Amino acid sequence: MRVTQNITYNTYINDIMRRQESIYKLATQLSTGKSVNAPSDDPVKTDRILTSKSIVSGYEQYERNMDSGLSYLNTAEDTLASVKDVLMTLQELATSAATGTSDASTRANAATTVSQLYDQLVSLGNTNFDGKYIFAGYETGTAPFDQTGNYLGDTNAYQIRINSTGYMTVGVNGGEVFKGAGGGVDILQTVTDLVTALNGNDSTGIQTAIGNLDQGFQQVSDSVSVIGGRITRITSAKDDLVHSRNEVEMMISTLEEADIAKVISELKLGQTALEAAMTSAGKVISVNIFDYM
Repeated sequence: MRVTQNITYNTYINDIMRRQESIYKLATQLSTGKSVNAPSDDPVKTDRILTSKSIVSGYEQYERNMDSGLSYLNTAEDTLASVKDVLMTLQELATSAATGTSDASTRANAATTVSQLYDQLVSLGNTNFDGKYIFAGYETGTAPFDQTGNYLGDTNAYQIRINSTGYMTVGVNGGEVFKGAGGGVDILQTVTDLVTALNGNDSTGIQTAIGNLDQGFQQVSDSVSVIGGRITRITSAKDDLVHSRNEVEMMISTLEEADIAKVISELKLGQTALEAAMTSAGKVISVNIFDYM
């Protein structure tokens, strides 16, 4: 007889605990607005949600990379715009000094100004963004130019990862744009030669410098055009990435979101069923333990 009472007692207790647990889960869904609040709620959904959130995390990192890359490119673009301004000033000074009305004195005075502009070019070549020298190739921790115009970077161009398999170049190699590596003109050497020609009252040297400055200006302009193309491509890639991220986030929301109306309805039914179960248990079990629960 005792075994029968224990079985009856345990059956009622287990039933009440199961109903209480169900109510607790429904109350949690109601408070969080989510249908899955623990892996045990729905293991299949949980796996899909965690996988999707991992994908979103990767997208967010690539998005940060592209934001950094765009800032990097915009800094390079602004810097090279300043370089072009300096080169235009140098062209004007050289053209003026090449005229027959210029003498040794005026050319020597121009040489002083050109030397100052040379220093400005070196400073622009050593532009630093977010702790990285943007014209140093992969050697972003090293200033790419010394005061004599030597290039101290490498032959690479800084890149960023934009997805799981792809990279995009955002760096502009200083050896190419300032020193003419690969067949261009050495702008810094040209300016040095111009100072020498002005101080030496050398008309031929000044004319040579003018031609090289023209080539150098076009060289920098070409680099600016390349930067513009990269900005366009990264901006487009970022737009695609944001679209993909939004789609995955919407899927996560669909998987997680609880049907509040349904939850409220089930919660009310569950509370009613629990009350009924407790009432029934109190009538059946001779010793009412519920006063001590």
